[in-house]
This record gives sequence, C-alpha cells and structure tokens, in this order.
Amino acid sequence: MRYQIEAERRLRVGIVGVGSHAYRNILPTLSYLPAELVAVADIDTARAEKVARQFGAGGVYETADAMFANEDLEAVLLVVSAQLHPQLAIAAFACGLHVYLEKPAATRIVEVEQMLAARTDRVCVVGYKKAFMPATRKALEICSAPENQPLRSMVGIYPISLPEDVIDLIEASQHNAWLANGCHPLSALLTIGGPASAVTMHRGRHDGGAAVIEHRNGALSTLHLAAGAPLSQPVERYFAVAGDSSVEIVNSRELIHQRGIDFNYSHGTSYVDGQGARVWAAENHLNSPENMAIMTQGLFGGLEHFFDCALSSTPASIGTLEFALHLTRVWEAVAYSRGEKILIPG
Repeated sequence: MRYQIEAERRLRVGIVGVGSHAYRNILPTLSYLPAELVAVADIDTARAEKVARQFGAGGVYETADAMFANEDLEAVLLVVSAQLHPQLAIAAFACGLHVYLEKPAATRIVEVEQMLAARTDRVCVVGYKKAFMPATRKALEICSAPENQPLRSMVGIYPISLPEDVIDLIEASQHNAWLANGCHPLSALLTIGGPASAVTMHRGRHDGGAAVIEHRNGALSTLHLAAGAPLSQPVERYFAVAGDSSVEIVNSRELIHQRGIDFNYSHGTSYVDGQGARVWAAENHLNSPENMAIMTQGLFGGLEHFFDCALSSTPASIGTLEFALHLTRVWEAVAYSRGEKILIPG
C-alpha cells in the first residue's frame, strides 16, 4: 500500500457521483492510493462543491460530459446507479479515460457487451468488492493449489431476496435488491469456483431460496438467499471443499482452512493432532489499515488494482468487464430460472 502523499506519481482522476456511498467508502479510500482528485461531477452541485473543497478538487460540474470536456483527466471513477454506467463509461472511453465502475457493471447483459466493445485499450475495473476481499483472494489461492484439487463444492450464504417481480424490474432497468446486491455473493463464488456452465434457482414460499451453480471445472456451488436474516449481525459465509480440506470465510474478516487431524473415530484422544486448522482473522486492538472495513471488504483492493493497472498501462486481471459480462449472465439466469436449468454461454 502507498499512502497518497508517498506516491511518486499520482493518477489525475475525476469522480462522477458523490452521494452516500462515494462519501463513506470511495473518497476516504483515495488517501491510500496514488490519486490526485482533480474534479467532481454530481447533479447536486451544492454537494459537489462541498466535496470538492473537502478533498481538494478544483473542478465542479453538474454533468460528466462537462467534466470530460474541460478537465485534463487520465481516469474517472463512476459511483452512480448501474443504469447510468453504460453511457458514462462509453463516453469516458471515447475521451481516452481509464474507468472504474462501482458494482454492478450494468442492468443487462447487452449493456456490458456495449462497454466491452467501446473499451479499446483503456483499463476498466468493476468494483465487485467480494472478488477483491483479502479473504477471497486467499481462499482462491488455497483452493487452486495442486495439493487441494479438485474443488468439489461450495456454499455461499448472503442475506438477500429475489423479488417475485424481479424479471419485470430487470427488463425495466429498475432498482431492486437483486440488482444492487446479488452480484456480491456471486462475485465471490465465481472468483473461487471459476466460470459457471449452468444455473438452477429454487424459490421458497417465504422469500428464501437457493441457486445451484454448476461450474465448468465440475464443482457445484449453492447460493443460499438468506432473506430475513438480521443485517445488523454477522450472516455472510462462504464454505468450499477443496481436495481433502475445507476453506471457510466468516463475515469477511476470518478465514479458516481445515486440513484434517490424525483421526481415529473409536480410539482418538486429541483434537489438536496433525495439521489441523490454519486461521487468519482481523483484529480490533490495533488501528492499522489491514483491519479497516475498506480493506477487509475489498473496496481498497478493487481501487488499488485499478490504479496500479492504469498507471502502468497494464490490462486489469480482476474485476474486468469480461468477468462482469459472465457474472451478469449468471445473475440474470438466477432471476429468470423458475426451477429450470439455464445454460450459461461460454
């Protein structure tokens, strides 16, 4: 990590959208990145002016187009609704800018395809934070290791529902919980488990459900839509069986790798023999960066990858538009499946 004040070179960026999410999560994260915030665009110009003063940006605009036309930018951060992403990203690519998008990339598959066609050689990263979480990256490392092959199965638990009218909402590009948050657990499962080949969604009568995802590598994962679980308490979990071991992510802040013990069902006397478990956990007695929510939740990881790639003119490898396209196909398949298997194009 490089603090902004330590960077030898900083990327000249503008931001579009400085509402609650940007103010709480994106703008504070720039302190830990090689960023020079040059300009702010928001339809609420009074809010944009306040944010610009606080974070040292000189330009304030009501529209992104005006900012693109009048500022010497290298990159833009789009922190607006998914409905606006395609037009803004395509306009930014046309101006030669690198683009960071907050999740989800878009509301429909075709919109991601349009952004891909317009990207050219520009760097584009989508902030699927669960794909960037340190725990997810470590779980992927463990599950990909030759000694832990094959990846057999996974379970993801996330407090989300699938509205009865979700198809109508998707086709009308209207905001809904599945659009806003369904991408979170899917991005974690697809990062660890790899691309999907088919999806089958099973809905319960009381707003719960389970999406069964068949991965191309032969693994099977289940996404448990834990609607109704209290959001104020830990509920998110990911559990993978890889080879003869298991990996569990608990509440984004703890990773447990169970490797087995010297076990004898009828005569064993100790549960701490053999390899046992490796545990990584964030702590709360030190005010150090790795324990901050922007780090453990993956927000910093996504932005860091974007800045590193943009400054080095290197194509992104995580949170790419290609990944976004595949995730959007899976996301739509979950919504459209009514107990029937839907194949995911390769």
